Amino acid sequence: MAISLFAQVVILPGIAASEAELFPPYEPYRVPLLTVGIAFIACAQVVLAAVWMLLFRAQSGTFFRPGSQRWVITIGAAIGAGTLLTVGLFVFFTFGEFPSPTDGMDTLGLWMASGLGCLVGAALLGVMFVVHRLVDRATSAQTELDGVL
Repeated sequence: MAISLFAQVVILPGIAASEAELFPPYEPYRVPLLTVGIAFIACAQVVLAAVWMLLFRAQSGTFFRPGSQRWVITIGAAIGAGTLLTVGLFVFFTFGEFPSPTDGMDTLGLWMASGLGCLVGAALLGVMFVVHRLVDRATSAQTELDGVL
């Protein structure tokens, strides 16, 4: 968490400023892309915190009790938000005009990376949907079993 916070506060703004200084046509895109990067890291921080809480619940033996579901939903929402940010970048690199100091290969790389990010985000959302359903059914079964006992 400390490393990601350091990246949000120090590393990303520094890289954005130096890139805009080296290639001035990047200046209009610096703040929007920096905002997307910081928001994406915030989504990762939320996922990390929610996974930490689920691990704590698993360690304490309360994973299949009511309350775990909210952490699974939180993970899914953060992954969904990160995927939407990636989809926005993909659309921007597909239809927008982004300046390139080279022959455009870096823009192609950004486009391909954002497209891959969209696919990975969609796959993770599918996995989280399955996990959500499994935890929901297991929690219902555990609650019913507790009522019987």
